Amino acid sequence: MEGESTDSERKANGVTEVQTVTGGNKPLHRFLAGQPRYIGIAIMFFGCNELMLGLPLIRETITTSVRLYTPFWQGTLFMICGSLSIHTHSYPSKKLVTVCLAMYIVTILGGCFTLIFRLIAITDISGMFYYTFDDDGDDAYVRLAQLKITEAVLYSSTIVVIILLICLCCFAKRSLKSSNTQVIMRQVLMVTDTETE
Repeated sequence: MEGESTDSERKANGVTEVQTVTGGNKPLHRFLAGQPRYIGIAIMFFGCNELMLGLPLIRETITTSVRLYTPFWQGTLFMICGSLSIHTHSYPSKKLVTVCLAMYIVTILGGCFTLIFRLIAITDISGMFYYTFDDDGDDAYVRLAQLKITEAVLYSSTIVVIILLICLCCFAKRSLKSSNTQVIMRQVLMVTDTETE
């Protein structure tokens, strides 16, 4: 670097203007176009739904999704994803979008596991529901019907959240992908001496 002149030496030698043009960075506006704040609020509502409907299921002796504490860890994952989406919409950065994408993927994988386990629980409850009780007025019959409906509501809400998270993953992936590479172009313009001619 000994042979290169500095900016001050160039100015002394007749350099009038140094232009620097930067181009290309992470287009975080693509993530913000998906409105992660509003989707995050919806996901947080679904997380509260998981937690609130999981509490009454704890007391049940029948095999339900609470056997593996599914509503609690799934609801917690939903709440974390929702709050991260809201925070990232307010303060967008590449690191936050990357963390959001990682949490979305983990929550989607957990949701797929939850769907399988809840389907097994609904099938078990349906088997008990149809083969054990014949009387529609029996208290146990009504309780099993309520359990089946509760599991079905949690199952459908998990499907909705997985769809929302897949959409957010697409927006996050698009925003982390550079539209063009980082280019820095320096242009040094020399002063033409028109007075001496």
